[in-house]
Amino acid sequence: MDRRILSSEEMTRIQKAIAFKDLTSAEILIEVYDHYVSHLESFAEADFGNELFQLEQKFRYSYYNSLQENFEKSAKRELLKIQWTIIKSYFSWPKIISTALVVFILILLFQNLEGKTKGFAVVVPFGLIVLLMALIGIKSFLKVRRIKNTIGTTSKVQSSFLTTILRQYSLTLGFFNLFVTIPRLLFDRVVWLNSPY
Repeated sequence: MDRRILSSEEMTRIQKAIAFKDLTSAEILIEVYDHYVSHLESFAEADFGNELFQLEQKFRYSYYNSLQENFEKSAKRELLKIQWTIIKSYFSWPKIISTALVVFILILLFQNLEGKTKGFAVVVPFGLIVLLMALIGIKSFLKVRRIKNTIGTTSKVQSSFLTTILRQYSLTLGFFNLFVTIPRLLFDRVVWLNSPY
């Protein structure tokens, strides 16, 4: 049977059915919505109510909750896989020499910096990380808002990818505290941290 265009009333019924589910992953929410729409487009208008009921029986809490949990786990694995691939690429033969050389030069330069410049050299990379995270957060917020407007839901929905990225960001800030702030508390004379900057 040919696909038909669903009426605005039918779309509203789909949106209400999906908004009623307590999905928090924006990616799964839009996937479920797309599945409902594409499935119902292949049936006649007279069969709409029965088919929507059948979908509702299939997409119960246990089913869509496991979908959401599996997606969040796979999103985390996928991001870690991409990041690990990037990190491993720096350990190829030509890159390992150039990376070590750049790190060595940066350490030498850092040792020769004084006062405000040394503080600036520590703070600027983390400022760039914060700026990057803000851009990612804004882009994710806009994407989630479009999805929520499409579905017509006001529930707490967020991107599963953003959650994983924010966890890694907090880990980065934790390492900053571990290697910069904690040595100042534990040791009186850490030479490169004596400056108030």
